[in-house]
Parts: sequence; structure tokens; C-alpha cells
Amino acid sequence: MKKKAEVKKTVKKKKTKVIEEKEFLNDSTEIRETKKKATKKTAVKAKKESSAKTKKVSKEKKMSKKTNEPKTDKAKKKSKKTEEIEEIKPLSCEEIFHENQETPSEESGNNKFKREPKKTYKGTLLENKVYLFDKTDGEEIYDYGCFGKIKDDKNELSLEEALVLAKRNKLKIYEDEKELNVEEFYEYACRQDKEFIWKFTVYEELRGRGLLVRTGFKFGTHFRVYARGVKLKRGPKSVREHTKWIVHAIPENYACSFPELSRAVRLAHNIRAKMLWAVVDDEGDVTYYEIIRKTP
Repeated sequence: MKKKAEVKKTVKKKKTKVIEEKEFLNDSTEIRETKKKATKKTAVKAKKESSAKTKKVSKEKKMSKKTNEPKTDKAKKKSKKTEEIEEIKPLSCEEIFHENQETPSEESGNNKFKREPKKTYKGTLLENKVYLFDKTDGEEIYDYGCFGKIKDDKNELSLEEALVLAKRNKLKIYEDEKELNVEEFYEYACRQDKEFIWKFTVYEELRGRGLLVRTGFKFGTHFRVYARGVKLKRGPKSVREHTKWIVHAIPENYACSFPELSRAVRLAHNIRAKMLWAVVDDEGDVTYYEIIRKTP
């Protein structure tokens, strides 16, 4: 009996050992599998990070190559188009003032265009003219943009010329040793000349285009205008210095007769120039009308 009990005990012990060994093996396999999964996850993460880094490096290389590479034909065409668009500056009434225009150069023929003067000049107001009595100042203003008329070692400016220079801070105007600001001088000019409002509007607009504008008194009009790049010099005139347009400034509600129109057109035809009527509306905008004489 004792032997049988001992045998049973030994059998039970062996069974328990086998069960414990199986459980241990199962636990070890689970641990191994979890470890393998963890290592796989870390490997995948490392691969992703490395691929992302390589992509970034390749993108940076491509960008650097693109910047260093010469432009293709399409890119060149696009850049040329954008440059051309930037260079274009639209002007109103282009069909009138665009023909046979010459851009001012630093030196054209014997006439040299001087730089814009930095100093301000002193002008004395006497009735309907502004005078620069200093000889050098008068010559500098004239050479700067053909402003005024030099006579007896002094420069004689019209009211329109003086106001443009005053607005550009190039001229200070004095009346009886009292300085006039731009508004005061404008009111004075309007009192002196009833047509000053639209005359000055047209004069300033033409000067803003870069055109040379002079008085048209001898032609019976307000202004005579030369092409861009022309600079009048003393002495005989060259072909380039010939008057291109004669301009008469009028308000929007102006009325005239047909004989007046005919005289203006015939005069322009005789001096080989074009007659322009500059109409100033209530908003201060200028519209130019050209009247042509046609024979059957």
C-alpha cells in the first residue's frame, strides 16, 4: 500500500512538472512574440523616418538644381512677357501724341539734357509774369526744362510755368518781398487771367507727358508743343525743333463759330503742324480733338 501511494505521489509530481514546463514554454513564446512585434514596429518607424529624410534631401537637391539650371525657352518667354508688360505705361490720347516720338537721351546732337536742379530759385511776381533777375539762376531754369524766356540777362516765366515749378518745389514766388504759397499764387493767376484754370490744366498735363510746351501767342493759340526729346537752343532751329502741335485750351461748355475753326486749321496747315483743341471738363480731365482740313 505504501508503495502504491509513493508511486501515485511521484506520478502527480511528474504531471505537475510537465504542466509547469508547458506553461513556462507558453509564457516564453508569448514574450518572444511580443518582443518580435516590438522590434518590427521600431524597425518600421526607423524605415519611415529614414525615407522621409531621404525625400527631404532629394527635394532640396532638386530645388537647388532648378535654381542653378538655366531657364528653359518657356520660362524665358514668360520672363520676357512680364518685363514687356512692366515697361508699358499707358497714356490717354495715345493716338495723338505717340507718333514720331523720341525719348529724351542724355545727349542728343549738340544739346545736353542737364539733371534736375536740387536747389530752389527765387522769382519776383510783376503783374502777369514771374522774373528771375539772377542771370545764372535764369539760365539754369531754362536749361533744366526750357522754362521761361531769357531777355536782358533775366528769365521771364509765364504764370503757368511759374506755378508748375512752384508745385515741384523748384521755385519760390515773392510779391513785394512777401512769399506766396501755391494756393495764393493760383488765386492771383486766376484773377489776372480768366482762362487760367483750363490753360494751366492743359499745360500741366502736357508737361507731365514729357513734352516741351511753349507759348503759342504768335500763332493765336495758347501753346505750341514739340515732340519728346526736343530741347530748344538759341540760334537757328533744326528739323527736330519744329512745332508739332498747336494746342488751344477750352472749357467743356465752349462755343465757337465755323470761321474760327477754319482759321485755326488753316494756320496749323500753313506751319506744317497739327491743330488740337484741348477740352477740359468739370472734373479736370483733358480730351484732345484734332480737326483736319480735307479738300475734294
